[in-house]
Amino acid sequence: MSLEEELRRLVRRPEGSSWPADRGAYDRFLRRRARRGRAVAAATGLALAAILGTAVLLARGLPEQRAPVAPARTLARVPNEGFELPAPGGWRVDRELTGTVSGPFPDRPRGVVGVVLVPKSQRPREATITVTASADSWVLWEATESAGSKRRADGRRYQLRAGTGPREVGQYLIEWRDFCPSGPQSCRRSVWPRVLLVTGTAAPGDAAGREQVLRAMLRVVAALAPITDSRRPPRPPTVPPGTKVLLGKGGSGRAAWEAWIEPVRGSAGFGIHFPWQEQRQPTKGWLWESLEPERIQRDGLYPLMDCLSWVPGSGLLLSGLAPEEVATVGIELAGRPPLVVPTFARDKPVPWVAFVSPPLPAGSTVDRVVALDAAGTVVGSLEQPYPGTLCRPRAG
Repeated sequence: MSLEEELRRLVRRPEGSSWPADRGAYDRFLRRRARRGRAVAAATGLALAAILGTAVLLARGLPEQRAPVAPARTLARVPNEGFELPAPGGWRVDRELTGTVSGPFPDRPRGVVGVVLVPKSQRPREATITVTASADSWVLWEATESAGSKRRADGRRYQLRAGTGPREVGQYLIEWRDFCPSGPQSCRRSVWPRVLLVTGTAAPGDAAGREQVLRAMLRVVAALAPITDSRRPPRPPTVPPGTKVLLGKGGSGRAAWEAWIEPVRGSAGFGIHFPWQEQRQPTKGWLWESLEPERIQRDGLYPLMDCLSWVPGSGLLLSGLAPEEVATVGIELAGRPPLVVPTFARDKPVPWVAFVSPPLPAGSTVDRVVALDAAGTVVGSLEQPYPGTLCRPRAG
């Protein structure tokens, strides 16, 4: 017997019974059961919707379903202007600024010249810190210097200048001189020394926010680090003043040569001797230049030029020194294919290698001399080290 049949039997009124409570009991049961069924169905629907909603939320939160988010960039490098900046706590790199690099004049190249920082939380409102480099702003430094300056831990001077306009909190000026080239290829020769400008902005009237930006600016001033041409180079290698070393020999006949490191009047230098010419004119058969270790380190090579006037039809010889990592030296002549010359003297007790070109055609114009390492990477380069047409030909 089913539960429904059992209930029907129990609540059915017997014949002749006078139980008022039994009257319509079964009907009432059926009505209650119907109402309860509707309530259960509604509750079940709500529970199922909740479960499905939770599943959707969980699915949205799964890492494999979420688009990757790049971490906030907190380190800025601006090699063209010689600085690196780790963003202060709570700040991130928003964008880089491009423009005219601060030196040399007058044909200054374009590149990345600065960076803009913003707070990660977007608080304070309208807050930014901009770091840029400029040679022109040295005039501003001199105009402000009467207010006094302080020094960073590395000795570089800095000073605070009052903000201009309602949003500018202030501006720090930092002395950022250049010591060596941004690559060894060329040397910065600015008319004015370079200055870094650290400029902060915040919403007008937000005193607490503006104070927060000013504190972050000071942390930026302390955190800026020199790189590339702003970093003082190590002391270049050199040799004792009395050093005399034969680096190598080459050439033949009238163009035969010997390359030396040798002293003259107590100073070591690089010398090229021409035995054929020395036998006839001892004072004109050699070329000597005092060593300049800083120049070799800075430019990546140290070329010398000599006109071989005693060699008919050939008038030019390029020679010189380069850092030890230089494997070859490229010589680019106007209107002619480039010439590649190997270096030598790597086994000699000196901190450089040497190079000597074969006799070059008289009347040549040297467009560029390039020093390359074994992988072909440029170590140093000089544009037109000797401008114009060199060594006019002479009849033999």
